[in-house]
Amino acid sequence: CIMQMVLFNVAFFGTGNFASIASFEISSVYRFITIFSPFLMAALLIFKLFIPFMLVICAFSAITKLNQVPRLGCYFLVILFSDVMTIHFFFLVRNTGSWMEIGNSISHFGIMSAQVVFVLLLFALTNTYTKDIHCNSEVPSIRKAN
Repeated sequence: CIMQMVLFNVAFFGTGNFASIASFEISSVYRFITIFSPFLMAALLIFKLFIPFMLVICAFSAITKLNQVPRLGCYFLVILFSDVMTIHFFFLVRNTGSWMEIGNSISHFGIMSAQVVFVLLLFALTNTYTKDIHCNSEVPSIRKAN
């Protein structure tokens, strides 16, 4: 579960500083859209963030199904770690310094708070992608020929 949380946060913070939309490279969106359309570009940027999340959650769900670990218990562990990180970011919220430092500290806390709900939605969505994974844990019995 700790590895899943690490990969989940790398998937989020590794794609860029989501706290500041201005820090994203719009040039990656120009390959798909040649005219300036801010709402469509924002939707593509959010989709760009969504892909690593789905990969991490689907892999986590597949591993829990193959190892026959209860998914609800793993989900609660992930939520527990998310809440601990949310409390950590809450204590890092600043009210002094530059506006950028204040804004980044508040947005990191808000993003981690929203991650709890986001993880729940992703776990529900991955049920459709990983429903066909079956674990063959039964050992075939050897029958005697009569």
